[in-house]
Amino acid sequence: MNKGAKLMTVSWATLSVMGCAASMSSSSDPETGSRSVTVGATVGGGGVSSQARVDRRRIPEVGEPAPVELPDVQDFTSANGMRIVLVERSALPLVSLELQLRGGAAAHPPGLAGLAAITADMIDEGTTTRSALEIADAVDLLGATLSSSAGYDASRIRMSVLRSRLSQALEILADIVVRPTFPETELDRVRRERLARVIQRSDVPAALADDAFQNVLYGTDHPYGVPLLGDRASLEAISRDDIVAFHAERYAPGQAALVVAGDVTREELEEHLQGAFAGWSGPGRDPGTPPAAPERAERTIYVVDKPGAAQSEIRIGRIAVDRGTDMYYPLQVLNTVLGGSFTSRLNMKLREEKGYTYGAGSFFDMRRSPGPFGAAAAVATPVTDSAVVDFIDEIDRLADDAVPETELARARNYLALRLPQRFETLDDVVRRLSELVLHDIPLEFYEGYVDGVAAVDAAAVLAAAGKELGSGRMAIVIAGDRSLVQDPLEALGLGPVVVLDAPPAFRPE
Repeated sequence: MNKGAKLMTVSWATLSVMGCAASMSSSSDPETGSRSVTVGATVGGGGVSSQARVDRRRIPEVGEPAPVELPDVQDFTSANGMRIVLVERSALPLVSLELQLRGGAAAHPPGLAGLAAITADMIDEGTTTRSALEIADAVDLLGATLSSSAGYDASRIRMSVLRSRLSQALEILADIVVRPTFPETELDRVRRERLARVIQRSDVPAALADDAFQNVLYGTDHPYGVPLLGDRASLEAISRDDIVAFHAERYAPGQAALVVAGDVTREELEEHLQGAFAGWSGPGRDPGTPPAAPERAERTIYVVDKPGAAQSEIRIGRIAVDRGTDMYYPLQVLNTVLGGSFTSRLNMKLREEKGYTYGAGSFFDMRRSPGPFGAAAAVATPVTDSAVVDFIDEIDRLADDAVPETELARARNYLALRLPQRFETLDDVVRRLSELVLHDIPLEFYEGYVDGVAAVDAAAVLAAAGKELGSGRMAIVIAGDRSLVQDPLEALGLGPVVVLDAPPAFRPE
């Protein structure tokens, strides 16, 4: 018998002996539903048996939030004007970083929706020193990760790399940021890929609902009212010159912030940056803050027709607040009660009680300018009208009645106890700090987070709901089969019903 076979024999023999030596059984109390778990010896007389009773009808009590050790943050400016935020963590020989460039889709010129996203996509498609394939190979050889994206308020390039390879990784980052060439051949390919995605999204009810929701809230003239991906007309209109001009305005140290977390000191980081970004300078162009969109005058139901759809995608909401709002903590607690957790009112009503959906929730998308409040679910087509009524009832109930203290305490604990999870990894730290940088929030914000959440009482939630949740001026967007949902929605009497052929992203030329 060879060595491997002997090891397998020994292992299985050991497991067999252990299996004979101990057993576990469980039983259920038919009257209370409590389960008993018995663990004891089953071979030989005697043995020791212990029993623990678990009452599964009771929700376990939540303890007090544990103290959170938040990272020390260094905030300084490089010689070329780029802001640098650094957290030194040496537990692992890793470094994560994000280069944030202010502006994003909110800085699009009119008619060029998708410009920020396509620029971010093209940023690693070739430089004056490397081709797209050479960039990809260089990143792979370092064992690093590299990604780029664009949101409404900023574009981002993220990297993660071993400490020993940080200098080389920063050289690649600097190369794609400072010296991109945006080759026409690569632009043609990327444009075709994005046009294909636009077509694909036109067959997805959730995408139809999301884009129509943004459009009816903000309109096509507001930067928040057009899709980040762009639409057919804008993607075909974007030229290489547009990308070069956008890059020159946005990808400048005066518009940039570098957020770094990991095993690197300030002195080491500054030395690496001076070498990698030598010669990169300029203030760029300040994008400013997007204008506030006008308030809605009345509640309106919009239907995006998707013939044959088995489900209706529902989006209900209005323009709410920016990230700098002084109601941040009450709105976080409010949203947790309404739709921000599994046990929230919306999910318990529409999923657990009614069985209309696999999940329902709500959100406040806080941006540099007032972003949307929204509530969402996908429901079976026959119950579309009933689900809309339940959404409105739960939204209005928060604005009319104070939240009971037990429910309020559960929401506060949910938020406070999740804080440590939000700082578990280096990537987590970078994301949290990048959000603060983008919105000009003090970097010590999270030091007072638990206390801020704990101070929210029922009166504060009621006041915030009264100001931000009045359903009388909300937009209700339904992407589904018009022939089956329009008449029942009109019969509700909640407001006029407007049929949209398709949101701008999917309309043909």
